[in-house]
Amino acid sequence: MGDKRCTTDKQNSTNDWYEIVKMLLIKAFQSKQRLFLHSSNIFKILCINPTCRQATTTIHPHNSIPKPPVPALEHTLKRYLEYASVVANNDKARISHTEKAVAEFRNIGERLQEKLEKIANEEDNWINQFWLPQMYLKVRLPLPVNSNPAYIFPQQNFNSLDEQLSYISSLIRGFCDYKDLIDSLLERRRQGKVCRKLISREVSTGRDKVQMCMEQYDRMFRCYREPCTPVDILHYKPIVNGNEGINCKEHILTFVVFTRLNGVLLSQAEIAKQLEKVIEMSRSDDKMKDVIIAGGSAGDRDDAAKFWSLMKEDKQNLEALNWIQSASFGVCIDTRSEIKWSENYENNLAYRGMYLLHGFGSKSIGLNRWYDMTIQIIVASDGTNGLCIEHSVAEGIVLINLVEYVMQFIKRNKGQQMWDNAKSITPLQLHWTVSSDARSLLQKQIEVFDDLANDLDLQVLIFDGFGKEFIKSCNISPDGFVQLVMQFAYYRLHGHLVSTYESASIRRFRYGRVDNIRAATPEALRWVEAMQMKNKTRDEKQKLFVGAVKRQAEITLENVTGHGIDNHLCALHSLAKEEVKEGLMQKMPDIFLDPTWIETMRFPLSTSQVTTTASISDTYLCYGPVVKDGYGCSYNIQPHSIIFAPSSFKSCLTTNSQYFKKSLVDSLYDIQALIT
Repeated sequence: MGDKRCTTDKQNSTNDWYEIVKMLLIKAFQSKQRLFLHSSNIFKILCINPTCRQATTTIHPHNSIPKPPVPALEHTLKRYLEYASVVANNDKARISHTEKAVAEFRNIGERLQEKLEKIANEEDNWINQFWLPQMYLKVRLPLPVNSNPAYIFPQQNFNSLDEQLSYISSLIRGFCDYKDLIDSLLERRRQGKVCRKLISREVSTGRDKVQMCMEQYDRMFRCYREPCTPVDILHYKPIVNGNEGINCKEHILTFVVFTRLNGVLLSQAEIAKQLEKVIEMSRSDDKMKDVIIAGGSAGDRDDAAKFWSLMKEDKQNLEALNWIQSASFGVCIDTRSEIKWSENYENNLAYRGMYLLHGFGSKSIGLNRWYDMTIQIIVASDGTNGLCIEHSVAEGIVLINLVEYVMQFIKRNKGQQMWDNAKSITPLQLHWTVSSDARSLLQKQIEVFDDLANDLDLQVLIFDGFGKEFIKSCNISPDGFVQLVMQFAYYRLHGHLVSTYESASIRRFRYGRVDNIRAATPEALRWVEAMQMKNKTRDEKQKLFVGAVKRQAEITLENVTGHGIDNHLCALHSLAKEEVKEGLMQKMPDIFLDPTWIETMRFPLSTSQVTTTASISDTYLCYGPVVKDGYGCSYNIQPHSIIFAPSSFKSCLTTNSQYFKKSLVDSLYDIQALIT
């Protein structure tokens, strides 16, 4: 068939490319070379493929965006001691030990700082080569629950399979339309042409309207995370103007559904017809339904790497995997659903979130997925739908903007599906050969995945007592307010504070991603302690709260302007490890061996603001905790309400999502009473 021949040509051109990239990256690690995995340099690595010239072009030029600064060493060490003192829970002996380690580090730190400043002068972004592997690519935990967040879309109501497939095809067409805007801008800029403002450059939301780096938009549809040892690889795929497809999963079988042929985007009707054929083909093929191949994306990353290394020894498997790696995104058609519906709306939201995060395991629908893909659209027959997102590529706000564009696209084009002139195109079914050794590794990963799915406890709180408008009327930053609410909620449950992660966008800098706003400050600790003391007056509590609010605003500003401490400390730690490996130091500096360092750098409270447009209701984002004894807690600040999604692991005896949810409500009302 002509269409298949064209796509096969593209496939053959990329087979060697993926293998060469992998070989180069692994050799770089084995030879102890520092691996520059930030966006600018991974572009250079991947440009060994002659078809990848476009990779160094972005939808908006970066020359007008400044490089991120390197924070002053003394500033970072001072802030580190402040946060460490909170984690040490005012234990004077522990704090004294940490202060000594920091003092001893200063001389070594100055040398490492000089190295870092040299790197910063030479590179567009000094952060990502250290941060990206440490935050994502070196982590060996499974992607589901631990790393991949979910984005819950408004609930749909399907009366038939045809309606479900029609909705899925409209989503696919909307995503493809957005991708086409990005690709058109990239191509015009590559050719040196003036670009129409198809996608406007974003500006920051603060008082200073600073231009934001748009590089994450370039990557959303062109990245694939491959499990490898000792670090995963992010493949950055070239623009292909001829034929394009998406990875489609139905009843655990895998297909390629074409979205562009001979340079022309297919219509919604042409995509829908392919989806119908996917259903027909999956119901007539029982050969592979006992092998849940997507389990190879759901387990520990080292096991996943071993599994795919074995699988790629077979030529058919290698070709199938290359089809998946070259797909723009994934689509999961769930023709059955396992959600236990409740009369409680918050419970239903939580069920929908867990459905998208893990699909309730392999015995349900959780492996009709492919967790290595950056974007997976999931649509169930009961109307549950949304995204499962591989997070190493882009931040939440970028994906929110994408999804809200797609929602508007569907609204604008509703009822315009034309079937009369729709071409009949046959999707490509992918086939796999699984050896006994590979099958054993696959089963091991599936068991780990099932344990994760069974262990997650996700709750949803829709707090409608007040929202952004009330908080702003008190002259308080809504984000800072909610962060202090969570500190208070944690403290009243556990009696102490812990290191807290809140992603702070640093997209005002070239290739910027995030740093960490640490809400567990000494000022926050003094305030939450006072809130639990009966002998403290209301005025005293108010003054302490104002102090905590001011400090939260101060560290937020530090982070978004490039002076946060986490990226800086990550780089210094990585450079110190390199010096030890190279024999320049006998051992790691004591600051990095101190037990308080370990506690300060792990995050039992992992949070992020993921606020969606108020006009689109019945939607939120969620994720799991990042440590076994921790909470994940996204929050969505609306004008007159706040949506929280606390999560924890059932196997941990010291955390409980339901209790944390109640503590959030109590804390919200207590703070409202304090400031009014």
